[in-house]
Amino acid sequence: MICGELRDVLCFDAEILNENIISNYLVKCEKPSLVETGPASISASLAEMIEEYMGGLDYIFITHIHLDHGGGVGHLLKNFDAKVVCHPKAVKHLTNPEKLWKASEQALGEVARVYGKPEPVDEGAIIPAEDGQEFDLGSDVIKVIHTPGHSPHHISFYLRERKILFPGDSAGFHSEGRLLPTAPPPFMFDLAIESLDKQISLDYEYIAYSHYSFAKNEGQLERIREMKVRWMEIALDVVRNNGGIEELDRRLREDVDYSFFVKYDSIIARGFHQLTLLGFYEYARSKLDKG
Repeated sequence: MICGELRDVLCFDAEILNENIISNYLVKCEKPSLVETGPASISASLAEMIEEYMGGLDYIFITHIHLDHGGGVGHLLKNFDAKVVCHPKAVKHLTNPEKLWKASEQALGEVARVYGKPEPVDEGAIIPAEDGQEFDLGSDVIKVIHTPGHSPHHISFYLRERKILFPGDSAGFHSEGRLLPTAPPPFMFDLAIESLDKQISLDYEYIAYSHYSFAKNEGQLERIREMKVRWMEIALDVVRNNGGIEELDRRLREDVDYSFFVKYDSIIARGFHQLTLLGFYEYARSKLDKG
């Protein structure tokens, strides 16, 4: 269903497992575009919405290839003759998603099967985008920003005239004003902070969260940056004092945002929380091991 509209950008929510947790964005322009396909399992309903509201598709922009963001690319290309814009490091995973699928099954379990298995994408349909590259959509321009940290192949998008930022997982999970970093291992903390700084410097008025929906810019990226720094300091302290991941969980429960997501009644959100906890812990342990 269409769950929101802002400046001729439609937010689509397939309500996976009856949860409002994954957003895909239909950008109305002379060259109609989609930001994030979501998982393979929603491709049929998403294709119907694209046809109904835009009549076709020129571009598919994905922030990264994790199943909940780019898992539906191959399926959608059976319906639309569109070009796929992604990070250069993502190309091999799109053309041959078998390794990605096996890793996703191992990390996500039943949730991976709910998301569905991705289909291979023909390399000729893919545009590996460089940092700062721009795509003319007609009445607007979308700019690519390389934002590694959550993954090495993560990029964000900035819709220049409408001043909307699509940060993917680089800005975390947003719900009811609360924020949760999404930082599965191997989390690259230093790069994640640099990526947030790049985006904070942009002149954006709204954030189109992949998790979840639109939000007016009220300093959320600055908040998530501060949160990541603070949580990493706690993780380093826990590891330094020979504490385990359970101790890190206990310490972080003092954080209002963290405790909100611990109680969040969602199998998908619980997965985000557990993987983020592991991402922070493993990064801290690796950093201290290296001295």
